[in-house]
Amino acid sequence: AILEYTGAKWTLESPQWPQEKVNQPVGKLPVLVETNKDGTRFILSDSLAIEQYLVCKYNLCVPEQDRQMVARQTELRNQLNDLFQMTQLIVNITEPTTRTNFIQRFMTLAKDVVTYQEKWLKENGSTGHYFGNKTTYVDLALLGTLCAIRCTLKGMPEMLEPFNKKNAPLMNNVMTTMEKDSKLVKYMSTCQW
Repeated sequence: AILEYTGAKWTLESPQWPQEKVNQPVGKLPVLVETNKDGTRFILSDSLAIEQYLVCKYNLCVPEQDRQMVARQTELRNQLNDLFQMTQLIVNITEPTTRTNFIQRFMTLAKDVVTYQEKWLKENGSTGHYFGNKTTYVDLALLGTLCAIRCTLKGMPEMLEPFNKKNAPLMNNVMTTMEKDSKLVKYMSTCQW
């Protein structure tokens, strides 16, 4: 969503896996490869590091001099990442008791995150954004995270309940704001929100 929103020129490459694993930094994807004006390459691995680099590069962060807001931005983003990581664990666990325990933990975490983020969105004035009235990092992170969670858990509708309009009206307001943004039309066509 970040690259779509900013209009950055980029290409997606999908290496043959697992054959290319040894050629990737720390043996995992994603990897950002950026060619500088002098021809040198900047290579960055780890999805959150890549995200943070891109949002700073394209001025989607809260002002750096406001350390409390930078910390709040990181907190809100990390909560969304915790939810996403938990969904990845759930879909990969096959042992029934362990899976049930993780589902219960996810539901508790989801409700807590929604409660906290709804409170923050209300404090921001229910603008359809996390900070002020413009799109920032956390708005795009919410979009990406909820789209990914919905796709991952599509066969488990009860697990999506914490994120519905009744339980998370302000988060859904952010999603609607993102949905209407002309810069995100292409991205939204791939998101099954």
